[in-house]
Amino acid sequence: MTGGLVFGLFFIALATGYGLAYLQFRFKHKSRTGSGGFTRKPYYQGLNHLLNDDPDAAIDSFISALDVNSETLETHLALANLLRKKGETAQAIRIHQNLLARPSLSKQQVHLAQLELAIDFLRSGLLDRAETLFKELADVSGLDKNIREKALSYLLEVYQDTKEWLPAIDVADRLTTQKFSTAPDKWRETQAQFSCELAEEALNQNELTEARRLVRNALRYDKGCVRASLLQAKIELQDDSPAVALAVLRKVPRQNPRFVSEALPLIYDSFHNLDSAVEMTALFRDIYNENKSLPALNYLAKAIAEEQGEDVVVDFLLHELPDFPQMEAAGELLEVVSNNTSQWVGFNYNTIKGVLEKLTHDKLQYECSDCGFRGEQLHWLCPKCKTWSTIAAR
Repeated sequence: MTGGLVFGLFFIALATGYGLAYLQFRFKHKSRTGSGGFTRKPYYQGLNHLLNDDPDAAIDSFISALDVNSETLETHLALANLLRKKGETAQAIRIHQNLLARPSLSKQQVHLAQLELAIDFLRSGLLDRAETLFKELADVSGLDKNIREKALSYLLEVYQDTKEWLPAIDVADRLTTQKFSTAPDKWRETQAQFSCELAEEALNQNELTEARRLVRNALRYDKGCVRASLLQAKIELQDDSPAVALAVLRKVPRQNPRFVSEALPLIYDSFHNLDSAVEMTALFRDIYNENKSLPALNYLAKAIAEEQGEDVVVDFLLHELPDFPQMEAAGELLEVVSNNTSQWVGFNYNTIKGVLEKLTHDKLQYECSDCGFRGEQLHWLCPKCKTWSTIAAR
């Protein structure tokens, strides 16, 4: 256990001792083990264990020194919460199980202790036990609204971790009810992501009808779900319907401009299947003017090259690349080619576009808008903060 945690426990112990001493004085308890819930000997033994860096024994001493009642419940919960945050989930479990073994708690206090114990199981990776306890708690009749919502949201996290998307959608349905939900829109957006996970599985198995149904469900939950639109376009392309795919993809910039870069390769494939170079250049130019990014520049360059020829695209890139300092090397290479055509026979844009695409890909970084996590590929669920649809190209 770290020194910081030992100090934290020591501070809590001192605060607990002070508070209990005050309660003893206030209610004039003369007995050493009266109803105030404080026993001095185990308490001082706990301090001694802390000073000797023996936290397990210290916790045992504090549990025995501090009875469980309405005055001391918050102290027990605070200590367990601190332990859990420090990764000492086994110790937190012991404290919460000790609370539940006491008959003096009210129903609401029992439910609160059960919730905290289930969270301990979840953070310990004991997902089966966490699932069972969260489900039992969420089904309790007359349960406090906040406790029920927390139990369901953590149950949702369990199903999310185990990739059980259908049960997760059912739990989210309960969270969206107006009866007690505090954030129904958030849970509908989450349901859309779960439906997209199922749609991807169906698409990978070439079950296009099922994939379409699941994408429609996702868009019913959240009409602004970019991921669902991208999946719908992939389905239509796989089903040889590029015009339909393109109609879907045109909505992406309006849904969420942060994800335009994910639509670019699908737009390119759609136009190629339609053999419509002029319209492709026009759309990519509009996208680039709205979103001055390297991926948009790269696809616009490809479109110009296919429609108007390599000389035109070289001039275009020489004009645009100075706006991207990270592409200085590519700009210098293009300038050498354009100024020395006789020396570099056969060495033109078509030759170096692979280099340009690689440089563009290597420079592309993704970042979570919630926690700042960075990576080299898109994750719809942030690996760090576990939020959906917050990672996009920078």
